[in-house]
Amino acid sequence: MSSASTSSAPPKKQRYDNEVECELAKRGCWLVKVPRYLSELWEANEGAVVGKLHIGPEIEFQTSQGLRQPPPKDETEGTSSTTTTLSSGVSEIPTQYTFILHDVKGSTMSVLSEDKQALGAEATVKTGKLAVEGRIMKRAECRPPATSKYMKMKLAHIVKNTQPKKTVKMIDKAAVKFKPVSVHAEDMIKNKQKKDGAKTYRADRDVLRGALFKAFEKHSYYRLQDLQNILQQPVSYVKEVLQEIAVYNTAPPHKSLWCLKPEYCNYKLNAQSEQ
Repeated sequence: MSSASTSSAPPKKQRYDNEVECELAKRGCWLVKVPRYLSELWEANEGAVVGKLHIGPEIEFQTSQGLRQPPPKDETEGTSSTTTTLSSGVSEIPTQYTFILHDVKGSTMSVLSEDKQALGAEATVKTGKLAVEGRIMKRAECRPPATSKYMKMKLAHIVKNTQPKKTVKMIDKAAVKFKPVSVHAEDMIKNKQKKDGAKTYRADRDVLRGALFKAFEKHSYYRLQDLQNILQQPVSYVKEVLQEIAVYNTAPPHKSLWCLKPEYCNYKLNAQSEQ
């Protein structure tokens, strides 16, 4: 009986979502410190060629021409974040720089990147794909040339950052749009109507009728003008409600006076007799 040996392929290594790509971990990188205005210029031109690096006896960097100027920052930010946007344009920023190299001793540093393009709407709540892009081999400083043009630019930056955010402005004339007045138009209308024996707003009809009944409890006969003065309502409105509950006398002895109708004038006596 012969047995046949079978060879199976090695199982694939399972990859997890939280793995860090390390294929480029041995690639050498430089850690370069650049002026803030230069880093803002690079961020504004992301994806474009921002300059060329010439490596020789001296390492020089030259920025590209026609770069897009970074947008101005919010004026409410503190003075720690320097605003480097110049009114005269990008041409004021130096184009030639020198790299000063330093060795990395006693420390190990790497470049870690995070790609969130595949996350879409969840980019703010989830971690993207992580990868080690290389390890730091050299540290460098990007130094601008010590020219009068550069000194003028830095002086303009210092002057701008030392200016207060809020200033006092003197004005020649008062900018008051609404001046106070002693008498408003609405008050003049009210005073005129009060002189004419009326008010701007009428009372509720039931409220006025109840006030008339209370007035007739004190006296049996009234003149229309007297009722108007007591109730402080328009004469026409008082007369309109008065005609519903009272009658106007045209004969002596109570000529030109109003009294309650018979069905209303004895309501108090009827109420007392029922008790």
